[in-house]
Amino acid sequence: MPTRGFGQPQPTKTDKLIESVVHYCHKRHPEALDQIFDNSPVELNKKLLAGTVAALSGDMDTLAWFCGYMASAINRSEDNQKPHPITLLSKLLIKHQMQPFSDFMPYPGCRLVILNTEKFEALPHSLQAVVQSYFDVMENSPEQMRRVNDALLEELVVAVQE
Repeated sequence: MPTRGFGQPQPTKTDKLIESVVHYCHKRHPEALDQIFDNSPVELNKKLLAGTVAALSGDMDTLAWFCGYMASAINRSEDNQKPHPITLLSKLLIKHQMQPFSDFMPYPGCRLVILNTEKFEALPHSLQAVVQSYFDVMENSPEQMRRVNDALLEELVVAVQE
């Protein structure tokens, strides 16, 4: 961490948490990430997510791993020893200029949701065919996606309260 000189702004609590999240992503330590995300309010988690994605933007492997973690494909450190289709797909999409959490979204239950269908449809047809051969690709209306989002949110709220 760079030293801060006199008169320089000190890192905020959020900045320090983002540094921790990035560190744990590099270490591939999902249990430590759980401690941070499970014990932070929703609004702070949104800031942590945005800051982490920005900090990892130059590190495709770690960003793809983080997508796998966010999609619940990686729950324990032992999970790092096996290949994860969600992580591999995330890496492939990132490699083709799709941005996680804006062009596609990892969801619990080992799912990815393509948010930017125009960008996905602009990918080479061979890549689209690979994605469709390994994953169930479903097209949903905005109303269907809202219902799915609401159901996932309800699952997450119940899981946090238990």
